[in-house]
Amino acid sequence: MPVVITGNNTPTAGGVTYGDGTTYANTAAGTSGQLLQSNGASAPSWVAPPGGFTAMSVITSSGTFTIPTGKTTLKVTVVGAGGGGAGVSNAGATVNGTDGGFSRIASGTQTITTVTANGGTASFANEGGAGGTASSGDVNLTGNGGGGGAQGGSQATSSAGGGSSLGGGAPARDYTTGAGNNGTAYGGGGSGGMRVSSSNGAGGGGGGGTAIKYLTSVTPGNTISVTVGAGGAGGSTNNSGGAGFAGVVIFEY
Repeated sequence: MPVVITGNNTPTAGGVTYGDGTTYANTAAGTSGQLLQSNGASAPSWVAPPGGFTAMSVITSSGTFTIPTGKTTLKVTVVGAGGGGAGVSNAGATVNGTDGGFSRIASGTQTITTVTANGGTASFANEGGAGGTASSGDVNLTGNGGGGGAQGGSQATSSAGGGSSLGGGAPARDYTTGAGNNGTAYGGGGSGGMRVSSSNGAGGGGGGGTAIKYLTSVTPGNTISVTVGAGGAGGSTNNSGGAGFAGVVIFEY
């Protein structure tokens, strides 16, 4: 018997021919990267490949993120910034740094739950700063606190900054006069400054918190508002504290 293809023998560009039990028909063209899925006796359909995410976008400045074509599920990791370490003047006085800024995702043209990761707090004199908290993620992690500075003659030391879930806490400056070290990775706190002759070592800043969120049933082309926290400044003096590392927002899809 004659073969009829979509009634006029004209195949669809990028489509696949299948039988419906009586005639041959064509699927619509799929999107690049999709796979053809069997639906039993019904027409086959194009679907996203199974398995984990295959791409990511690392956002290091505030703005908007556009949901990529063909993506309806996102994994988002939001990390707050690290707090600054305290500094120590040549006279032995401590000078506090500043807190790390929060990072956040919120609704743009895509409506989502607001997810926030707070920055680590700055060191207060010889006391280490607290790790930042997080809220509204599927997983919420508190950053590590900065260490407290030690006093006491030749054993006086500054202290390390706290790390975020990505690490990055600044190493301590031990037994030598000078500025603290800066955080080394997203959300890492700065370490404290050190003045040996004053027997005074300052505390380190806390690490930023982390929130991990899965966003499902999102619409490609819609946007999500992104805020990325700035790292806290180290206490500014002769032997300044180290600065905290900025936060980050990572989209996987």
